[in-house]
Amino acid sequence: SIRTGKLAYFVLGLVLLLAVAAGVWAYRSMHRPQPPTRPTEPLASPVEPARPTPVAGVPQRDLPPPAGPVERDQRWVRIVKSRFTLILYRGNDVEQSYPIAVGRNGGKKLRSGDNRTPEGRFSIEKIHDASSWTHDFGDGKGQIKGAYGPWFIRLKTGWQGIGIHGTHDPLSIGGRVSEGCIRMRNQDVSDLRRRVAPGMLVVIEE
Repeated sequence: SIRTGKLAYFVLGLVLLLAVAAGVWAYRSMHRPQPPTRPTEPLASPVEPARPTPVAGVPQRDLPPPAGPVERDQRWVRIVKSRFTLILYRGNDVEQSYPIAVGRNGGKKLRSGDNRTPEGRFSIEKIHDASSWTHDFGDGKGQIKGAYGPWFIRLKTGWQGIGIHGTHDPLSIGGRVSEGCIRMRNQDVSDLRRRVAPGMLVVIEE
């Protein structure tokens, strides 16, 4: 019985010793310093944010400054065909801008009937009430009433019949569709008509 008691004490001591050793090992494992976490690798080629699409009638930031000297408070019109934009300036400050449509063919006007909008420095010759005017576009539809909208702002360009006017087809604005004139939405040409007058400078550029 004495031998059995000693054996029991020995087993109990061994169990306690193992329990203490396990506790110490667990404690050290929990407090062992961890290796630094590797930072996330950057993308090989970062995605470039999409650039905004130019909107007709809104001067873009990279639009070059107006060409030629103008008086400080002088109102004048600038037409940028490639941007389908008509800009009304006061001096070098933008007062208003509008989307437009221009001639079917690009480049300077070379001859009558070439469907090009002329380029250069011109002036407003006269403003006509065009609400009753009609036009035959040669598409088989005959005379179209309201083809010029409410107003025709005739330009003194050296070419016959070139002007800024409204349209019966507002969906054509923003394209190369006209026979050489500058088209505007009817509400826009009405607004422009209140701001311009004969003799005013008009600069047309590609």
